[in-house]
Amino acid sequence: MGFFDKILKGAVDAIDNAAAKNGNGPTGLKDLFNQAMDKKDEAINGSSSTTASSKPSTATTSSSSKRSNCAYTRPTYTTPQEVLDTASIPAKPSREITYEIFDGKDAEIRVKVSFDLSGDFIETECEFDYGAMYLPNCDDDFDDNYSDSNTPYFEMVSAPDDEIYYMIDKYRNGGTPDNAMMFLRVDDMGSRIQFKAKVKNRFGKIEYFYNCQFHDEFNPQSYIGVCYNADVVGTPLEKKLMDAVDEAARTFRREVVKIEDRPFR
Repeated sequence: MGFFDKILKGAVDAIDNAAAKNGNGPTGLKDLFNQAMDKKDEAINGSSSTTASSKPSTATTSSSSKRSNCAYTRPTYTTPQEVLDTASIPAKPSREITYEIFDGKDAEIRVKVSFDLSGDFIETECEFDYGAMYLPNCDDDFDDNYSDSNTPYFEMVSAPDDEIYYMIDKYRNGGTPDNAMMFLRVDDMGSRIQFKAKVKNRFGKIEYFYNCQFHDEFNPQSYIGVCYNADVVGTPLEKKLMDAVDEAARTFRREVVKIEDRPFR
C-alpha cells in the first residue's frame, strides 16, 4: 500500500470510528475503500489486494449511487430565460475601467491598465485582476459579493491555470491550438494581443477571450474575456457578450505610472 493509500485508509478509519461513537455507524466506507484498492491492484498487477475484505458492502445501494454521482457528475448550468431575453435590450453606455498592477523584477514598476466596458457589466469581488457580472437590469448599488454561476461573467486574468493557459502557451511557442471552438489571429490591436478564441472549459462553460499580455516581465498567458453557459452559444445574447469583450480588447491600454528603485531586494 502506497503512502497516499495509507493516508486515505487512515481517513476512512477515522470517519468510521467517529460515526460509531455517535451511534451512526457502520458507514460502509471501509468496504468501499477495500473494493477500490482491489480495482487499483487489478488494473496495475492483474491481481486483487491481499488486504481486501470479502464481505459485501454494508452501504445501501442508494447511498452508493449518491456517492458516485457526487464524485463524477458534472453540474448542469442553465441560463435563466430572463437573462437570455436581455439580448434585445440596448447595451448601457460603456465606461472606462482603470486599475493598477505591478510589473518588472521585484514588482518595482507600477502600471495603470485601462479599457472600456459595457455598462451592462457591474464590478464584483474576485480573486483575479478584474471581474464584472452581466447585470443589465441592475445599477451600481448592489452587493459586490453577489455570485451566480448561471450569470455571464467578464474577467481579466493574469495567470490562468486551465485550457486557456495551455492554448496561449502553445501559440507563443509556435503551435496552433487544436482544442478551440473558434480561433482567429488578430493583427490590428498592437503587440500585446495576437488572437481571439472560444473554448469550453473544464466546467463545461464557454470562454470567449483575447490573449492580452498585461505584464512585460511575467504571466504572458493573461487574457480578457467573458464566461457563459453553453446554452448561450448561437443566441443573440452571445453576440452581445462578445461585442463587449471586443470593445474591451480594442480599447485596452497600459501606462507605466511609476518606477521605484529597490536596490536591497
